Amino acid sequence: MISLKAGVRLADLASQMLVALMVAERVWAQHGVATLTITSANDGSHKDGSLHYQGRALDLRIHTMEGTQRVRAVKALTDALGGAFDVLHEYLGTPNEHVHVEWDP
Repeated sequence: MISLKAGVRLADLASQMLVALMVAERVWAQHGVATLTITSANDGSHKDGSLHYQGRALDLRIHTMEGTQRVRAVKALTDALGGAFDVLHEYLGTPNEHVHVEWDP
């Protein structure tokens, strides 16, 4: 299952990001998380030049996984998406910890 954090907007999302979401949902399920939560898409504030504004980046909640599972899940997602996507585990150990996925061929 995929859920959206309140305020997340998916308008004008690149079709490649939908593929990334389907893959991430499967990876999260394999790592014990039944619901993949999107915490940001092309909404909110991001740094200048962010691909969020082009509908080519998503942030995914990861703090619902145990610590060691997080590392494995990020690696599994990176491997599954391949080279056209960047997968970054950001803000480790903070309340804002999340996975940033962007389509950047």
